[in-house]
Amino acid sequence: MSEIANVLIVDASKLARMLTKKNVMKHKKDCKIFLAGSVSEAKAIIDENAIDMLITALVLSDGDGVEICKHIRNNQHYVPVLVVSGDVDNRVQERLMDADVTDYLDKSRGQSGLELFIKGILAPESKVEGHVLYIEDSRVVAHATKKVMANYGLTTDHVLTVTAAIELLGSGKEAIDKYDIILTDYYLKDNETAQWLIDHLREIQQISKIELPLVVMTGDENEKNQKQILKSGANDLVLKPVDNDVLLKKVQFQIRFKKFQRKQK
Repeated sequence: MSEIANVLIVDASKLARMLTKKNVMKHKKDCKIFLAGSVSEAKAIIDENAIDMLITALVLSDGDGVEICKHIRNNQHYVPVLVVSGDVDNRVQERLMDADVTDYLDKSRGQSGLELFIKGILAPESKVEGHVLYIEDSRVVAHATKKVMANYGLTTDHVLTVTAAIELLGSGKEAIDKYDIILTDYYLKDNETAQWLIDHLREIQQISKIELPLVVMTGDENEKNQKQILKSGANDLVLKPVDNDVLLKKVQFQIRFKKFQRKQK
């Protein structure tokens, strides 16, 4: 079952919006659909609602879809983003990937091409297996969390510090192939924080959020601080005290997302 509940569809054409909505509902009847015809409308929806998937046209009346992609990346957890364009030459492709777009679709492929993406995200395999790098400085908490993940087919390498995690990761390609996701507490012993690991992954190793997702557990309820963690390179947050069901859904979704994207290459 997909964890996607809210889908935002943005297109200047009312007909295109309705056709895409019909396609989404075909695979996920219980999700809520938001429709927008412009960049400003889309941003307003994002500011007021938690969006789990974005499908947007590139060309809009007051800007382009890339603006919406950047806005959602800066303000919410990491979500699948599809940009639909009539121009998929190298210049546009390069530009879109810089904006952290999950995928792009040539309009000439029509609704059938769109359905492939939607089905892959909204109707994945019911069970997902994966290998987790888990950073937690409490052995008691780690033991319980590892047991929960193991019951759902998730194996873990557990370490107590960011320093140990970085040693296990190795080079960029090694890390991407070795682990499907990183799960870490934000505040650790000896004044370490998950930010060290985020900076190592995203800035030094240049590993993208799609290549190796990272979920952070934090007790900080300050929304400004939460947004900063996401903006700096985390894919998603789990608030403490941790709800295991929420944790599993978020971890499984990010693994599915990574594996779906790798299949497209």
